[in-house]
Amino acid sequence: MKSSVKAPYSARTWYDFPFSTRVPIEPLLKVLLTFVGINGELWFGHESWRTLYGADGRFIVDNINEWQHSAMYAAFMLSGSVDLVVFYTPQGTLPTGTEQGFLGAAFVVEGLLFAFHLEGSELNWKAHLLLVMSIFAAAAVILAELYNPHSALLGILRAQLVMLQGVWFMQIAKLLFEDSPTWDPRYHGSIMMVPVLYCMCILCILGATFGVFVLLRLWQYRVAKRPFRAQGREPHDEEEGTWVLGQKAKEAELATRGSPTIHAVHARD
Repeated sequence: MKSSVKAPYSARTWYDFPFSTRVPIEPLLKVLLTFVGINGELWFGHESWRTLYGADGRFIVDNINEWQHSAMYAAFMLSGSVDLVVFYTPQGTLPTGTEQGFLGAAFVVEGLLFAFHLEGSELNWKAHLLLVMSIFAAAAVILAELYNPHSALLGILRAQLVMLQGVWFMQIAKLLFEDSPTWDPRYHGSIMMVPVLYCMCILCILGATFGVFVLLRLWQYRVAKRPFRAQGREPHDEEEGTWVLGQKAKEAELATRGSPTIHAVHARD
């Protein structure tokens, strides 16, 4: 996420691996793993779950859950496919922000399916409600990047929300499927503790990302010997690398491009 006046930060839906810049590994994994997930849900887990309709022509209730999961996987598979199309076609083939639009739509689909999946015990309901909040928050941030693609803070917030979603998924598995009296769905204390655990996850992620930011700043300043500022201050020269956040990066670039024209007008006067 290093940026400069010449090349300000711009939001992306995926990033290159250090060992491979010519192969879009992340989009390929997104398509491959979701394909495996769909087949795992509908084919390999339980054969009868492939069937959506019963002999009486009605939906099989016990199988709908797997179809819901498959719809979520399909949304992210479509997002990964769009990433691949953008990568392998000439620049400008698709409108700017197409990748963010499809990624945001994938999170919206996921959030809607989970929102209508709120059922069962109060413990189950609250745990999934907090998950839905995390998903829609991530979708909102991704769509906000369409209007402010140079905001590094939005990019960091998106990463934090995706991490929160993953961490909370694992916590839900522990809450609902671990046979422990600590998370007894009939005990009111267990239900009251769910939002506390969720907030602790938020604080841990915020603290971890802040710590990584500080360590990167110290490394780049002391080891790489390059300035690494958190504020959008203009550099002393064009080659000096810096962090330019948000709209200031765009303003700095436009000012740099416009200065020759301004000088030319003054020269004619």
